[in-house]
Amino acid sequence: MKGLNASKLFVIIQTRNIAHSKSWKKNVAPKKGKKKTATQKALDIFDDAYGAYFGNKKWPAIRIALLSQMKYCAVINNSSAKADESIKKLEDIGAFNIVDATPPADATRKLNKTSVRTRKLQQKAQKTSLESENCHQSGSTSGICSDTTEEQISGNETDKYWHEDDAYDTRTRASTDAAADVGIERMTTARSDAVEEATSQSILQDTSADLYDFMPATKLRGPGAEQEQVFESEYGYLFEKTKEVPILKSRALEISSELKTYAYEKGDISLFPRPTIDSSKLLDYYLMDGASLLPVIALGLKMGDTVLDLCAAPGGKALTMLQAAHLGSLVCNDVSYTRLSRLRQVLASYVPEYVQKQTNLKVTQLDGQRYGHIDSFNKVLVDVPCTNDRRSALEDDNNWFSPSRTKERLHLPAVQMNLLCAAIQAVRPGGAVVYSTCSMSPMQNDGVIQMSLQNLWQNSSIEVAVQDLAILRQQFCNVFNFHTGCKYGQLIVPSLVSNFGPMYFCKLVRLA
Repeated sequence: MKGLNASKLFVIIQTRNIAHSKSWKKNVAPKKGKKKTATQKALDIFDDAYGAYFGNKKWPAIRIALLSQMKYCAVINNSSAKADESIKKLEDIGAFNIVDATPPADATRKLNKTSVRTRKLQQKAQKTSLESENCHQSGSTSGICSDTTEEQISGNETDKYWHEDDAYDTRTRASTDAAADVGIERMTTARSDAVEEATSQSILQDTSADLYDFMPATKLRGPGAEQEQVFESEYGYLFEKTKEVPILKSRALEISSELKTYAYEKGDISLFPRPTIDSSKLLDYYLMDGASLLPVIALGLKMGDTVLDLCAAPGGKALTMLQAAHLGSLVCNDVSYTRLSRLRQVLASYVPEYVQKQTNLKVTQLDGQRYGHIDSFNKVLVDVPCTNDRRSALEDDNNWFSPSRTKERLHLPAVQMNLLCAAIQAVRPGGAVVYSTCSMSPMQNDGVIQMSLQNLWQNSSIEVAVQDLAILRQQFCNVFNFHTGCKYGQLIVPSLVSNFGPMYFCKLVRLA
């Protein structure tokens, strides 16, 4: 815990004090015979799968962060007349440009000033963690940001398009109240290890487990209903490893200076003020999970690129692409009419009509699994539907782990594979595809990469290689918390001091 500042330790102490309160069993633990909620089922499955994948020392710390308030970043809208003013405003309140990957200049001085308090807090945190017999989670940050939450995130109808989540305020409140609804009843090994791991180095060490130890997919869903066995019989062949995937060496990616994305330093869980509207009624910045920035950067966008965003809604990544480069064209596609309505509102709130015309911006409603436009783009982003681990752990509404969505959830890997295959077919030889999810599931991440390439090997003459993105992990290790146990892609996992993600992304280059 060397070098940890007071604000980081306060988050940990506050979280663990609430988590270990004497009233936990009375208020949180489900009664015997009571049907589990979707979030509780999700957490049970996560404990089985991710506890094995990340290990008993790392998973408790990730789990605590998953249930705590997520960190956002602010993507500056270069088309806004207030862009420069907004940058100064964000820098004045302590945010820094993630693309520069450099914390504020006074961060070291602040750390030195708080060194005595830090040692006291560290001792208190260790004492608190040792007093507990079980690791139970509370995402509540009351006392940390309760004075500013309502002021910063409340707004009128025009404000509902300035953030990535369907409800920025709902998500924040849901994470704040997470421990009132769910607990970690089954985790008995997390004591001081959870605090130690949550505040240690930014890059987690490789796991000893191999990707194929977690296939077929049923192992990633834990014990369950009979329907879950159907998946293995129908799709089990997809997990057979028949050919080694070629991996291209990591190489530097040029990041445009036009892309300006601001976040607070590690341990700072402050919320951003509401974006403001300029004279043209354009919002000055867009709030989203900072980890969502990296799939866009991984594309390596250049001037004149023809780009497809295959699953574009709600629009945060598409908007980020428009800030990153002057594109030749951008097609934003999604199959859902409702989600497309949200996408159009985001574009209207941030992108002036002349920019939309210059970029040849188009919005289409097609089934991405059968997209059909072959060899049409230089770059394709496919941010597939997934179990959305953070949302599944926090919100029961429309949860992937609810009984009504069991069949849909079991077929997710097949849908993801079809989407990725369609994306690879849509890109021209020499072009690149970036696949991304907001799940930590090896099956939905590296597993889908393997499945998709195997499908292409067997049914087409397309040749694809994985582009190693280790250089991005090295460049952004001071901002994000990376897990280095993935075979093909990069995975950002939540931590209390850097609570972005989860976000998996993998870059594939079409060779022929």
